[in-house]
Parts: sequence; structure tokens; C-alpha cells
Amino acid sequence: MEEPPNLELKSLPKTLKYAYLGEDEKLLVMIASNLSKNQEESLLSVLKENKETIGWTMADIKGISPTIVQHQIHLTENAKPRRDLQR
Repeated sequence: MEEPPNLELKSLPKTLKYAYLGEDEKLLVMIASNLSKNQEESLLSVLKENKETIGWTMADIKGISPTIVQHQIHLTENAKPRRDLQR
């Protein structure tokens, strides 16, 4: 359940490690690295049973309109970005 060598995943602090819930190592989760083997198996079992409730992508989150979690900033044509000084 450790990081596979063929994927370039972000380095994690020593307190975390990668684990996979899905077949073909598709559903990636980060878990505590100090769990015993029994605790890790129990945690992954619960996560696998409830993996439909985890939002892997925005499309997976059911019941939440994308307009709530996404926004756009409408700019006028030929607008130039600028940064105001901190007050």
C-alpha cells in the first residue's frame, strides 16, 4: 500500500503515507503512517465500504451545484491586471 514507483506523487510528511482503495490503484487516499497493520486494514475497509461518499472529483459530489463551489470573475475587455499595495 506504499507509493508505487511508476507514479510521481507529492512527497508526504513522515506522519502520512499513500494507500489505494480502488482496483488498479486508482482511488488514492492519504492515511496516518503510524497505524498498526490491523488499524490500517480496518480503516481501509471502512473507506472502501463508503467510497461512494468521498468526492474524488467535482463530478462525484452529488447534490451540490457546481455554481455554488465555482465562481468566475468577469472582467471588462482590455482590462489590465493590477495589484494594490497592502494597507
